[in-house]
Amino acid sequence: MASIPCSKGHTCCTRSFIPLEPAYGRTIHKFQGQNAGPVDEGRTKNQYDVIICDPDKHEYESKFMGLFYTALSRATTLGDDDGLNSAIYFTGEEFKDDRIRNIGQGKGSINEYKTIIERDKWVAHLNSRKRTIRKPDQKMKDVLNWSSSTKITHDQLFERITEYVITNHGRSPGSFGNIRF
Repeated sequence: MASIPCSKGHTCCTRSFIPLEPAYGRTIHKFQGQNAGPVDEGRTKNQYDVIICDPDKHEYESKFMGLFYTALSRATTLGDDDGLNSAIYFTGEEFKDDRIRNIGQGKGSINEYKTIIERDKWVAHLNSRKRTIRKPDQKMKDVLNWSSSTKITHDQLFERITEYVITNHGRSPGSFGNIRF
């Protein structure tokens, strides 16, 4: 709070006010890719110093999985041991400390949300189907080297494709229906 004495130099009155700074409201969706809070020396300063987040009801997280985590991950620091100097603060009647500690669990439950369980199953399935990337053989290396070192015009490419199709398929490219070269 700031106080300014009487403008006529008297001590009869003072004017008190709270200096305000502009604040911006935005959804977490629009805030993705940005951060708030202090940065290391030499790095570009973040556009925002602090995020004030209202995470809404606990059930909201079960419908929009990861949204609250996205808000948490935008802060560059959670502050000191005493909770000061944080880049994120929370507001709202529904916010309790366990919202952060048990971010993937239903209210008053030790079980994860169904959507998280289903996501984990899907990730495990995708991981089980991973294919190894084959190493390029010599022919593939030759093609890659040729393509990166050769400058070819559209007409030259058309002639080579035409020659390839006639040689390997015994017909002209125009006889492939709607395919045009």
